[in-house]
Amino acid sequence: MMRELTAEDFKRAKKNPFYEKLIKEVVVPVRREDYAIFEEIAKMNDETPESVMKRCLKMAAKELQEHD
Repeated sequence: MMRELTAEDFKRAKKNPFYEKLIKEVVVPVRREDYAIFEEIAKMNDETPESVMKRCLKMAAKELQEHD
């Protein structure tokens, strides 16, 4: 059985050397009403609103890619 990772485990972890090449961090303003919707969904799935938004963005990007 695998043990659960702790914050200390993550502090000791090696950073991804490809992060800068693969990830583009952006800041997007979101209306409070829209954020509230993501919060509701996140609570139902026991996750963060940001992870819900990321998943939606991935789904939309995949759909756009399929239509090209």
